[in-house]
Order: sequence, then structure tokens, then C-alpha cells
Amino acid sequence: MPTPCPEVTAAYETALPDDIRVEQKKMFGSPCAFVNRQMFFGTFEESIVARVGPERVRALAKQAGMQVFTLSPGKEWNDYVQMDLTVEPAMFAELASEALSWAAALPKKVKRPKKKTSPKN
Repeated sequence: MPTPCPEVTAAYETALPDDIRVEQKKMFGSPCAFVNRQMFFGTFEESIVARVGPERVRALAKQAGMQVFTLSPGKEWNDYVQMDLTVEPAMFAELASEALSWAAALPKKVKRPKKKTSPKN
């Protein structure tokens, strides 16, 4: 998957909440932020995504520059809003904080055990 452009990465980094619970990692090769092992904010290709819940996403998706996050055709993540760079930077920060609160209230995600692979001949 394409990595985000420097402008998207800079907008993400600027909006990211300064909170000790935030863990940064990469997902799909792009910078993302997690709390309790739950992704709440990140980048995807040329956009920024924030996990704010399905009802909030439906309301936000009506605004210019925002839509339901679609990983690929037919694969919508209904609790994530996807934003392009036409959205005001203050909105990125507002939604990043909202997403942190939303995801922090979710149960901590359990780490899956690694699959055992069979030895190759």
C-alpha cells in the first residue's frame, strides 16, 4: 500500500494527542496511534483516519473532505472517519482527541498468539 505523503504525515503528527497512553506503530505501512491495543488515529494513503464510532462517523461523513473509512472497495470500517487534507487542521486535532477517548473506553484488545508454521522441506 502507498505510504502517506509528507503533508499527511505532518498533519497526523501535529494532531496526535500528547498522552502517555498513546502508542505509535505502523499499520498497513503507515503511522498510526493506539490506546489499549486499539487503533484510534492514523494515516492511510493520502488521508487521516479517526475512530469516533459509527453514529459520529455518519454525521461527519456528510461534511466536505470526510467519508466513512474504506480500506478497499466494499470494506468500510464504519467506526472510522476518513479525512483528506482539505479538512481544517483544528478538526484533525479535535477528532484525534475524540478518537482517543472513544477507543480508550473500549475493552483492551487481546494479543493473538502467533501462528505456528510448519517447517519447510
